[in-house]
Amino acid sequence: MSWRTLNLGELAHIVGRGSSVRSPRGEHPLDRAQREDADNLMLLCADQHDEVDAAGGLDLFTVEKLRRVKQEHEDRIRHVTGLGSDRATTVVRMVGSVHGNQVELSRQTAATAVIARDRYPLFLESYTRHGLEIDLRGVPGESQAAPYTASQATASRAYYRMATQLVDGVIERQLRPGITRDAVRHVSVFGFARLPLLVHLGSRLDDTVPTDIYQRHREDESWVWREEDGLAPNFAARVDHDVPSGREAVVLINVSGAIGAQEVPAPLRGMRRWEIRPVGAPTGPDIMAARGCLERFAEALRGFFAELEAEVKMLKRLHVLPALPMSAAIVLGRVHHPQVHPQLVVYERLSGCYVPTLEVGGPSGSSVGTVARSAGGSSGWAV
Repeated sequence: MSWRTLNLGELAHIVGRGSSVRSPRGEHPLDRAQREDADNLMLLCADQHDEVDAAGGLDLFTVEKLRRVKQEHEDRIRHVTGLGSDRATTVVRMVGSVHGNQVELSRQTAATAVIARDRYPLFLESYTRHGLEIDLRGVPGESQAAPYTASQATASRAYYRMATQLVDGVIERQLRPGITRDAVRHVSVFGFARLPLLVHLGSRLDDTVPTDIYQRHREDESWVWREEDGLAPNFAARVDHDVPSGREAVVLINVSGAIGAQEVPAPLRGMRRWEIRPVGAPTGPDIMAARGCLERFAEALRGFFAELEAEVKMLKRLHVLPALPMSAAIVLGRVHHPQVHPQLVVYERLSGCYVPTLEVGGPSGSSVGTVARSAGGSSGWAV
């Protein structure tokens, strides 16, 4: 407002300057000669300074607490400033609701996770100082949980069309220009949204830019990757329904849960079907506890797509029924190559049954109504 550079920080004493009760925490036995040392000073804004020194809060802001806060902050700054410029990362956050549930995915939450990976987040002015945020919560139909009827199918198509346009807009107008001018050299991705949209997001990420993908952990609701506490399970693909190959096929990706053969929609049951699942480990919602597990999953996907490319050359469309952690859904979209691999038709579980919701690898925002019809004429879906 003044167009002047002003110093708004204040030096605050942990142990008060004086030794009387009128000096906050001044009765501490710290030697008077040491009370002006840097170890006893904190840089605070005026409001924070007033708060920590207020008489009514001295039982909360004790010497021990303030020393701990100062030490933790200095340790974090020392760590971040010790990272080279090659450790910078541009943060991409996509936030929506899943079955009516939302999570906290703030700028600080993302920063904590990437700093734990020995990187520091870039929240550039040109990116609204919050990194790149794709907020789906305002898209009509985002929290819709009505039974899957004909009218709901129409609403679902409209929702996915608007949501993918929102994703594409942020990628094309903000992330892509940053990559082009070499301002973005590494990307960190955080996603909490419906699985088909996470697959779509992964498909839009530039495969020439190194990318880390993060997973929210239910145990403590953090996004920090765990240290490896054992061998991450391998994943393998196998033929689950062995019939002659055609132009379309099905894959059940059972990682966070298990989709049974009886849950496969009727129009898909006559197609050749694969299953991808962990080897020697049960499926479960917390399986992606460590980053190594996500890397093993990505390796399995690459092997699966390479097998399809080599052995099933006539395959044009792959129907995907996912039971996946959200990080793995992003990886699925990122590993898929639209010019080489068959188009993905990603399904979502709605009202107890799997329905096609989004195509990945075809025209952006393709109508899912055409998917059900092409899968077998009279589909049984309300499309």
